[in-house]
Amino acid sequence: MRQKAQGHPERELRRFEFRLDTPLAPHEAWARILDLRAHDRLIPFTHITEGMVPAAELRPGHRFVACTMLPGVGFRGRRLGFNDVMTVEEVEPPTPTAEGHARIAKSGKLIHGGVMVSVAPRASGSTVRWVQDFGLARFPAAVGRAAAWIAPRAYRSTLRRLLRG
Repeated sequence: MRQKAQGHPERELRRFEFRLDTPLAPHEAWARILDLRAHDRLIPFTHITEGMVPAAELRPGHRFVACTMLPGVGFRGRRLGFNDVMTVEEVEPPTPTAEGHARIAKSGKLIHGGVMVSVAPRASGSTVRWVQDFGLARFPAAVGRAAAWIAPRAYRSTLRRLLRG
């Protein structure tokens, strides 16, 4: 699905979505997916430089920044990387019988869009649903299309890694 980024008519967003089943109880899956300390530890080339907190401390308005830099890649003595600036808009943790959800806006200079993550209880564990509107600024359309193809695969892999701990 394609749409324009709110407030940025020139920025095209592409939506992707996937679900993962896990044997983890909903509260445990939630805690692992939204623990920014785990993101810092487990996501390659990325470090949380601002707002690193566990899931239990996320509240609407919480801002955090993930800085991604490729090792050994740079230009004129500067490392090549970017900041992914995010703000929690909604957060409602799951209960043993009810789904929880979080909505996070991405407002960096390079990556924009948003994420809606939900964790729902099921008979033996929980189901994680990830919906993301993804867009890149300052790149030719072909780069955006390639990134939109890679992004769902990278996010799915990352979520699996986070769920494993």
